[in-house]
Amino acid sequence: MSNNKHLLSIREYIRRKAFKIGNGTVEVGISPTERANETTFVNDPNEIQKLNLEEYNAWYSSDGARILNFYTRAEIIDYNYDPIFNRNKRSYFWSVSATEGDIKRTHSGIPRAMVDTMSALMSVPHITVGDDVKKTERLHEILDENNFDELVMQEARPLSWVEGWGGWKINWNEDISDTPILLYYRANSVDFIFRNRRMVAIVYQDYYTDEDDNKFVLFETRRLERREVKDKATGICKNCICLVIEKELFKYLNNSENNIQKVDLNSLPELEDTIPCLIIEDCPYFLGGANIYLKDSTELSPGRSIFTGKIDLFDDLDKELSQCSNSITRSTPIEYIESEYLERDSKTGQPKMPHQYDRKYVMLKSVLGGDGQKVREPVTVTQPQINFEQYSQAAKETFVMILNGYMSPASFGLDISRDANAMSQREKEKVTIFTRNGFIATEKKIYKKLMIQLLLADQLMHSNEEYNRIERPANEKDWNISIKYDEFADASFEAKLETVLAGWQGGLLSDNMAIEYLHKDSPEDVKVRELEFIKKMRDQEKEIAGRANGDNPSDDELAELGKVLGGDNPENDSRRGTDIEGVKERNDVPDLTDE
Repeated sequence: MSNNKHLLSIREYIRRKAFKIGNGTVEVGISPTERANETTFVNDPNEIQKLNLEEYNAWYSSDGARILNFYTRAEIIDYNYDPIFNRNKRSYFWSVSATEGDIKRTHSGIPRAMVDTMSALMSVPHITVGDDVKKTERLHEILDENNFDELVMQEARPLSWVEGWGGWKINWNEDISDTPILLYYRANSVDFIFRNRRMVAIVYQDYYTDEDDNKFVLFETRRLERREVKDKATGICKNCICLVIEKELFKYLNNSENNIQKVDLNSLPELEDTIPCLIIEDCPYFLGGANIYLKDSTELSPGRSIFTGKIDLFDDLDKELSQCSNSITRSTPIEYIESEYLERDSKTGQPKMPHQYDRKYVMLKSVLGGDGQKVREPVTVTQPQINFEQYSQAAKETFVMILNGYMSPASFGLDISRDANAMSQREKEKVTIFTRNGFIATEKKIYKKLMIQLLLADQLMHSNEEYNRIERPANEKDWNISIKYDEFADASFEAKLETVLAGWQGGLLSDNMAIEYLHKDSPEDVKVRELEFIKKMRDQEKEIAGRANGDNPSDDELAELGKVLGGDNPENDSRRGTDIEGVKERNDVPDLTDE
């Protein structure tokens, strides 16, 4: 490395920042001896981590061209940096086939389907702030402004599962929006620093390119520290936690992550008015956070990818599908045709060779017997006998092993055991439900803290004084952030109707709760009409049931009815002497009496 003290790499910068915050030490979770054993044949653990991220993202892309490109480059360049550690990957189907040209490679698309299917089953959470309608409405405005649903479903959740970790950051820029800006950072653009198993700092990386194609990286470090803060109202100093935001700009000296040199923030027009160090008093939050679902037991990375331990099987599945595809091509009927019967090239006079999928082979000359007659027919057709069942069965078994411990094949709509009954299929779905519930439990904790910080950032933006102290409840629970997910694994309306109907009829669900589950995305007036309809139908059922049970009027009710219809009613007395003939005459009723 150069003698220039500002010349270093991105990894070296993060390492120095961690030592600085740790007062010269870095806390590790496992024994250094064990770590040395784990990395015996590893030249650079950071390069291994970086290569894994690229590999995971290549598989998640579900693009065969991108997967092939990754393994082609890795075979030629990357694996040579750690040849012993990566020696098994050199034997992958995609690695071996990368050096061969005439191979039809078939990618299954299962890695992306695993992630997208599970994310769809979880859907987006329904977030409220207790019974505070005003805060809930404001929070929804912030989330809608940031396209939170899309951010969760298409970036934060799937990428955190694939890469192992990611990070949230809350920014504010009133020239762009009057709400806090929520950003998601991918694994290669965010690092976390821990002390005593607690996160004490987050380092974000933003990348820039100027008009001269110079490349820059901006490091933004957010850390918490205790400071003496003077209360402006009382003038009393108190010790509280403050958020410190530091920004440093570095310029790349080449196209790799090595050799970056520190420069002034005003080197870029976008950063001319940027404050190098900003302190927000009495703020015990990073205004950001980690997005980690699975802990990495090796502690070489902040989080663990759901693809960990699955890449070997992904490669096997693609190999089996590719073998099956190539076998089908080779099983095409073959025609051996004598050259004299083939069409010839007008320029060379030679027989034209057939196409790859037109499996014809040329016989250059005829074979004659002792009598001068041709021994073979001019055209001979053969077809190889290939056992496709072995490839399809192997692919099916590999597919089941890929999903093992993660989700059920039934979640993909695949019926692996066709002889299983409905109850057995539902039992298999429990694997998916358990995995889903685990992800939901982790995501709830992440989003509760994130929602609190969004509301705090909103207060910060609209406070009377710039960077004024944030007014907040003393305890996070006092915010009463509620995050709810769909209660059922299958979010289809038919499944909801069947499940809700059983619970409602059994008295386990109220009318309001049943309507909320079935019509949660409908307007409120629709829900009100549905509730009124249920009440009306219930009243009608009670009336019909009462008649069926013989609920006749009481004697008092009959006596009262008799007074109205006859009896002591004065109106009826006045009509008793009415001449029937007069009534007939007034109503033109003919006299049909038989004289």
